[in-house]
Amino acid sequence: MNNYLKYLDDFLTFDEDDKKLWIRMGGALALIVLLFSVFTTTSVFYYLERVLIAVMVIFLPGYLIMKLFLDKISFSDNRVADKIIVSFAISVVVMVVPYFLTTYLRPYAFNTDEEGMEAISRTHEVVLLLLLVVAIAFGVKYYQNRKNKAAAGNE
Repeated sequence: MNNYLKYLDDFLTFDEDDKKLWIRMGGALALIVLLFSVFTTTSVFYYLERVLIAVMVIFLPGYLIMKLFLDKISFSDNRVADKIIVSFAISVVVMVVPYFLTTYLRPYAFNTDEEGMEAISRTHEVVLLLLLVVAIAFGVKYYQNRKNKAAAGNE
């Protein structure tokens, strides 16, 4: 098990800014769930599920890509805010745009009605897209690490 954690350090390293980011993000999400569940009659678990899905789709892919490739990026004095902004922007690019393309352009590509394209549910499509984006990001980073080790070995 320890070997896997050591291997993961080649990809991701977490610092104090990341701890602050996740603490602030958790606090904000808990407040959102609490406020929605207090002022409506719907169960707290419904809103908890919705918030977690939103974080998985709109924040997590961008955060992972930012951690893999742009971890040292800084626009202002507040690195936590910079990481949040970059993560949301990357997630929109890598998740929302491909989802739009697959959802709205697919019926035109296959020349069928949109109702006939429901073989894969929207939830499954989002999960598959999320897994594809994360797998591609880790694959590219793995290739870069391997290429850098090979170049360092030749010198």
